[in-house]
Amino acid sequence: MLNYKFYQAKCDTDELLVMLHGFISDQQAFSKHVCVLQEKLNILTVDLPGHGQDDSDTNQTWDFPFITNQLDELLKSFQSYQLFLHGYSMGGRIALYYVIEGEITLAGLILESTSPGIEELEDRNERQLVDQARAKVLEIAGLEIFVNDWEKLPLFYTQHELDKSIKKEIRDMRLRQNPLRLAKALRDYGTGQMPNLWPKLKQIKVPTCIIVGVLDGKFCKIAKQMETMIHNTELNEIERSGHTVHVEEFAEFDRIVLGFIHKEEQND
Repeated sequence: MLNYKFYQAKCDTDELLVMLHGFISDQQAFSKHVCVLQEKLNILTVDLPGHGQDDSDTNQTWDFPFITNQLDELLKSFQSYQLFLHGYSMGGRIALYYVIEGEITLAGLILESTSPGIEELEDRNERQLVDQARAKVLEIAGLEIFVNDWEKLPLFYTQHELDKSIKKEIRDMRLRQNPLRLAKALRDYGTGQMPNLWPKLKQIKVPTCIIVGVLDGKFCKIAKQMETMIHNTELNEIERSGHTVHVEEFAEFDRIVLGFIHKEEQND
């Protein structure tokens, strides 16, 4: 089973927020948010395969059906709660796949800076080659060199403006991951391996909240497209934020998440 931590709300509520982190990260990415959100919600943070304290069997393929089965097993224990599933970036891709293919009924879906996959087969195959090349860097050059390159990606340029202490926390979290397990994660469920979910977005019936940074041009465009295809959705475009909204606009992220969940509770 996936490694997780449950935080009980400091008030009487049956709402449970499940939080899925991005690549080269772990559940500790949300530790500061837990302190705030726990006042109003129960929270479940999860280490995805190859990250944090996860001990998924490396002899198995950690593909999207595998992760969905693992989430099914985990969430079965929490079915007495109203389950809201949040995913950031890689975690958002898993959340999207789960809401379509998973067994457990969700009360809501929160997608932060994410995508339903690559539409064109040729582009998907090309991305698989990129994922495989990055996996080789992890295996051969090691974690620090990979992290140095990762931090220079245009996707994260807005993180350069963050406070030094926050940048150090993010870097330390990246550097405490296991490079060989990260390499397997890239090969097994990187963006190139993700099924194209664009044609299935119309199947999503649960209330959906999309969060994206205005400065994250690529994912802003994707978010706007998703908004037109998911039936019951709200789009939140965050000024002054790039890809990592939950880091760059910390308080605004919490405000949106709490507002969305409590609105859905009132609509029940």
